[in-house]
Amino acid sequence: MPKLLELAHLALAYDTPQGLKSVVKDLSLTLPAGQIGCLLGESGCGKTTVLRAIAGFEPLRAGSISLGGVSCLRNPNKSRPKSAMSA
Repeated sequence: MPKLLELAHLALAYDTPQGLKSVVKDLSLTLPAGQIGCLLGESGCGKTTVLRAIAGFEPLRAGSISLGGVSCLRNPNKSRPKSAMSA
């Protein structure tokens, strides 16, 4: 089955007055086309930050995001307009 969403070794962090705060470290997942996915976790563990990164609102510290086999990093305008996500 083709991959709808692929996250590979994703790392996300925020700059704070105290320094860099790591939110997500080395997250990898694949969501096949036609499947429904869910991110579960405690408050503050990075779920919304991951969704914001997929949508292009958060910069990645490391890793890659692909939608429909198209890299969101190399082709941000080509990959995201046809996709939809809800939180």
